[in-house]
Amino acid sequence: MDANCFVDWAQGTGEPRATESMLRAGKAGQVRLFTSTLTLAEARGTTDSAHRLRIRTLLQEPYIILVEVTRRVGLVANDIAAEHPKIKGADAVHLACANVAGVEVLMTRNTRDFQPGEVCKGVLLRAPFEFGGEGLFAPAAADET
Repeated sequence: MDANCFVDWAQGTGEPRATESMLRAGKAGQVRLFTSTLTLAEARGTTDSAHRLRIRTLLQEPYIILVEVTRRVGLVANDIAAEHPKIKGADAVHLACANVAGVEVLMTRNTRDFQPGEVCKGVLLRAPFEFGGEGLFAPAAADET
């Protein structure tokens, strides 16, 4: 999950329901949630300390896996920025963390730099969506179980 998902969740803006549903699914062990340690710096909410505290507390939950920004991540981010000039800086780092962690889907509201539905470095880019809703991670039909 990109930092903007956590900001939306903390502030109740953008797509907070989608993030909330993924957080519930992660807590229940239905999905594994990853975010970059860069999110700790970016997902500050506003200057309102309540938003900052809410995000910091959430990112300490054991069901959210923080991917460290390492030399390897930096090198992958550099490749991403070279191959996709519109993806720069922190956005390339978030995507590189997803790639290095073996994440299948990067959920982001940043459609300026990421094209939803595109696969980049083996990671599917998606706008925020609710767990169990239409599309990815939809519940299996009764006859499939």
